[in-house]
Amino acid sequence: MVKEEVARVLERALDRCARDGLLPAGERPPVQLDAPRNPAHGDFASNAAMVLQKQHAQATGAAKPNPRALAQAIVERIEDPDRILEKVEIAGPGFLNLKISPVVWHRAVGAVWQERDRFGRSAAGGRRKTMVEFVSANPTGPMHVGHGRGAVIGDTVAHLLDWVGYDVFREFYANDAGGQVFRLAHAVYARATELDGNVPLEPLDPDDYQGEYVKDVARAWLATRPDLRKPFSELREPLRQFATGWILDHLIKPDLELFGIRFDRFFSEKTLHDKDAIPHAVEVLRSKGVLAEEVLPPPQGTERDPDEEATPKPLLVMKTTRFGDDRDRPIYKTTGEPTYFAADLAYHFDKLERGYRRLIDVWGADHGGYLTRMKAAVGAMGGELEVIIVQLVNLLKEGKPFKMSKRAANFVTLREVLEEAGADATRFFFLLRRADMALDFDVALARKNTLDNPVFYVQYGHARCAAILRKAQEERAVSPTYDLDTLSALKLPEEMDLIKRVLHFPDLVAAAAQSLEPHRIVFYLQETIAAFHAYYTKYKKTERVISDDARKTAARLYLVWAIKQTLRNALALLGVSAPERMEEAEKEPDAV
Repeated sequence: MVKEEVARVLERALDRCARDGLLPAGERPPVQLDAPRNPAHGDFASNAAMVLQKQHAQATGAAKPNPRALAQAIVERIEDPDRILEKVEIAGPGFLNLKISPVVWHRAVGAVWQERDRFGRSAAGGRRKTMVEFVSANPTGPMHVGHGRGAVIGDTVAHLLDWVGYDVFREFYANDAGGQVFRLAHAVYARATELDGNVPLEPLDPDDYQGEYVKDVARAWLATRPDLRKPFSELREPLRQFATGWILDHLIKPDLELFGIRFDRFFSEKTLHDKDAIPHAVEVLRSKGVLAEEVLPPPQGTERDPDEEATPKPLLVMKTTRFGDDRDRPIYKTTGEPTYFAADLAYHFDKLERGYRRLIDVWGADHGGYLTRMKAAVGAMGGELEVIIVQLVNLLKEGKPFKMSKRAANFVTLREVLEEAGADATRFFFLLRRADMALDFDVALARKNTLDNPVFYVQYGHARCAAILRKAQEERAVSPTYDLDTLSALKLPEEMDLIKRVLHFPDLVAAAAQSLEPHRIVFYLQETIAAFHAYYTKYKKTERVISDDARKTAARLYLVWAIKQTLRNALALLGVSAPERMEEAEKEPDAV
């Protein structure tokens, strides 16, 4: 791409500086090119002179050369037979401001024509095996809005990593072991006795799950004809298995499918306990020297029960304080049962044993305090854990709080939001802010077919491009095609700006994947389509896309096509549709 071509020109000039004794021979840092703060200063800026003056001083022991003088020497040694650079200026203490020849941009935008749906993809990840674990909701009820935001962020991160060449595996960790699932089992049992009416009524405990959906699980369980005369203690385990499986199959998976989110595997926590994965992981950590026997103080804000033994028993702990945690973390409780931390240790070690060296987890805001200990544990096991913390969603409707669901007892279900706003708008809105920022989501705004609805604004831009291309085909029998000579007709500043925005897309995808920040794609879409709408509106009477000037028409049709293709690829990364037709777009001057 253009940046690489410019970097090569500067690298060759630096080689000549070294040959002439102005720079030391040997390795030097690669040329860094950034966008100038003021676009009027050029297309790229380089601080090579400032960086290399320091290297020169360190290598020779002499005083640092004047950076402006070094910048001048670099400029004097630039050889540019392909005329990539239109202008080079020295600014400030020695910055190089570089303006690129229009023909270079015109040539580069041919990449969209060559790559089509693959424009923006790369092989930077080297097929490194990477697991993205996200959602991982307890299979004890329907998913809520917070799960939905984490689902979209995890799904889009997985898309980004796939686009830049990682071998990505998507996993949902089902917490189907532990106290919460037995609270669900008891709730289903109690509702079943209520629905049956022929056995003694089992009352719901205050800690049981209260939502109306529990009755649906109970009805499904009764259809299997269980023997309700048996005590709950005998039915507890099979009912746990039935209830968690039913909720996964009938509540969680259908909502994910409606949302357009897929997983390669639903991993059961219970299988970890069944195959003794926790003792296995503990032995690995023991061999790493990060376990110890300790007497831990009671958790902050609590006092030790006076009925406990006067001399508390030491617990097996992981020395997470070595890695910045505020206290060491127990592996087993005083009862001998494994802690949640122990199960998570075993699960992450299982990931490593399956060959995934890079592990990415998407967690809710309430898990932030868990970050240090889990990173320490995975690091001790020889892996790399990266965690995306997803902040809360404030759900609104016309500026007022969205009412809670009766079926879920105390929260708004993801299904309600999807039915209210639609999958496209819900996905787009969930990505409007960084994951670590709280999000206000107005479902009424998401339903509006107006330009103040962010997803409509972008989709309308795509449909506007499609309408222009249809008009050219239907009325002039002209289809877009790439021709370098024809593209030289694109000279308006706004046209050059749009070409540069299109060509920035692959770099943006790579940067968003590197930083695990899918919101960057949303920002790019909003800024790019705003620039296109502004260009179209400004020139729709004086410089229409389809005009009597055949050369300009052909050039502008290709530009519109390249923008449309780039918008389509970016929306695909987000899992959002790119409509070819929207009623509002059919009314455009170039489309009717």
